[in-house]
Amino acid sequence: MCGIFGIFNLDKAAELTVIGLHGNQHRAIDYAGIVSSDNTHFYRDGGSGIARQVFTKERIDGLHGKYALGHIRYPTVTDDKTRDNIQPIVGVYNGKPIAIAHNGNITNISELKSLVSDNLATSMDTEYILRLLEARCTGNIETDLRHVLSLLKGSFALGILLPNLLVAVNDRTSNRPLSIGKLNGGYCISSEDCAFNSVGASKIHDIEAGTMVFIEPQKIHVKRFDKKDEKKCRFEGIYYSHPASTVFGEGVARFRLKIGRKLEELFPVPGADIVTPVPDASNFMAMGYGENGHSGKYFPIITRSHYVGRTFIAANQAMRNIEVSQKFAFTTSEISGKTIVVVDDSIVRCTTMPVIVSELKRLGAKEVHIRIGSPPTKHPCIYGINTPSYDELIAASLSHKDICEKIGADSLEFLPLETIKTMSPKPENFCFACMSGEYW
Repeated sequence: MCGIFGIFNLDKAAELTVIGLHGNQHRAIDYAGIVSSDNTHFYRDGGSGIARQVFTKERIDGLHGKYALGHIRYPTVTDDKTRDNIQPIVGVYNGKPIAIAHNGNITNISELKSLVSDNLATSMDTEYILRLLEARCTGNIETDLRHVLSLLKGSFALGILLPNLLVAVNDRTSNRPLSIGKLNGGYCISSEDCAFNSVGASKIHDIEAGTMVFIEPQKIHVKRFDKKDEKKCRFEGIYYSHPASTVFGEGVARFRLKIGRKLEELFPVPGADIVTPVPDASNFMAMGYGENGHSGKYFPIITRSHYVGRTFIAANQAMRNIEVSQKFAFTTSEISGKTIVVVDDSIVRCTTMPVIVSELKRLGAKEVHIRIGSPPTKHPCIYGINTPSYDELIAASLSHKDICEKIGADSLEFLPLETIKTMSPKPENFCFACMSGEYW
């Protein structure tokens, strides 16, 4: 999963881009990169870590111009540390520099390999898009993009920067969110609209499925390059997106409240004392679960250190285990003798929940019941989330009962797949592949 933020025709473009990337930082923590333009030259910088750590004042000062494109990344495939796998990546189109930032995952790389040189600088699928554009350059960027995008399969939300042109692209499925905003006579693009608030921009609209938005000095024009066949990632609303965002036309916080209410309706714990979230993605789900008070009152007894990243997107399992132990603190005085309902958004690798249940019981909890606001994640995502094998997915190998025993909980319930579908407007327009195994 990645985040994109771009600025068009604004002073301090690179500085604004760092702020915008910070607004999307919940999406990725491994790499941050920016390319800026002064109408002629490109300036590129980036590194490992979060945007505000990578981009010191001195580094921002080296990114000149009123145009910029930024990217934050965590690898969706096994990363090659020997290569420069920081985005945006830069090439040459029609004799001028071009930069591309990508959120998603191209699924037909094996087909594309025969169309580009074997001498690739990175191990990222994004480079195939760049090399195809370079190889098929006619000088008409709209025509060439149409051609190249028609060759791609999978998920791709793109930001493309030329010296005085910014292009936003969303594939025919709109699997990943991408929006355009306006600020002081200039424009910005972002993976999530919550980042517009960070820079004081106002949202114009989402980038529709199968469209390219060309942002030029005097105008914006939208071009359709493919028919709309939406398969919007359901996991965005459940986990990835920030609660301050509106994603796929749906307020994330309100959607998570609805999930919590439905969980309590289907799987109550009568007489429970406390309903607590596993912060942060499940905060609103727990509020919804505890809203009527029948299964405990909402009281967040688990707190999260914000100096530790989201463990789901940590680079490897060893790092996840370390980070879980450092990530949470517990309100000890409120736990002893209590029946506690712990609400979380998902169980994927089952790294976090056993630690939480064990600690709650060590601190004297009478009972610990787990309620999960999504169906079991049984299948790898091939569209941009780093769950590449069934071996990493606990629900792919263990039964519901076995997972409960592994966690050490008194009960465990997941929101059923059919329920989450009924809660989704036009469920045929959403992707549930990681839950159902039905790929498109």
